[in-house]
Amino acid sequence: MDKVYSFDWYDGVRGGVATYNGQPCYFESQCVDIYSQGVDWFKLSPISEEVFKQEIEQWALWRKYEAAFHAGQIGIEQHPFLPEDRERGEELKKQLEYQLVINEQNFMIAQAEFLALDEQIQQAEGAELEVRWTILVAPPSASWRASYNR
Repeated sequence: MDKVYSFDWYDGVRGGVATYNGQPCYFESQCVDIYSQGVDWFKLSPISEEVFKQEIEQWALWRKYEAAFHAGQIGIEQHPFLPEDRERGEELKKQLEYQLVINEQNFMIAQAEFLALDEQIQQAEGAELEVRWTILVAPPSASWRASYNR
């Protein structure tokens, strides 16, 4: 099992940072609509230790905001960082904008089984996740294989 360090959630995990065999990677879902397309699959690209540390820091700032928001201590207008964290959060966000991307010259394709380490996965609030990656040779559907350029 690998650890998920940050993730975007929209009807399931859509992307984020996790390890694959201990190597930090950025991952993105390649499935536009899992309800109509069936099986979700991801592209994974290795990221540097520096980018990994910056994402961990940004995620911690986001989690502080999220906790305060759900506790009713702050409103949505402050999203995605607390006022005292806004400057650093925006700086990190800008630094990561072009670094947390799939490297089209260096990626793997995989299916993922995300497992919650707590009971909050249904809401994604504060969820701690692990992932079991299954590396694929090609995307899981013939229609996707036709448009898959590697």
